Amino acid sequence: MKKIYLVSAITIILGFLFAIKPDWFKFLWGWQILLLPLTAGIFMTLVQNEIKSYRFLPKLIIGSILTSFIFILLWQIIEYDYGDRLYILEASYTALFLAGICIFGGLIGIVIRGVTLLLDKRKSLNRI
Repeated sequence: MKKIYLVSAITIILGFLFAIKPDWFKFLWGWQILLLPLTAGIFMTLVQNEIKSYRFLPKLIIGSILTSFIFILLWQIIEYDYGDRLYILEASYTALFLAGICIFGGLIGIVIRGVTLLLDKRKSLNRI
């Protein structure tokens, strides 16, 4: 679980850098903000030491929702800099969208983990 926290913290820090200086990230016409939760979801599943797919999902869902909500709240505070009013409803819609992308990335990570487990089993059977 500590590795998932580390992946979430790195994602939030990178998102914070994106929110501070978006000029640094002008490749892919601004769509790179979607690559951040996608790769975070992939890494959230690859750092776990599980072999059953249903054991990945609770940690993935909780981690993706927390990461996306923290990222969006920080982004909204930095971008809009309103001390009197935060747009919580709009931020929650955006956070749920990014959480969905993160969960989709986690499903891709589960497929990658499954393929590597199958290949490792095949290599161990060929050695015998």
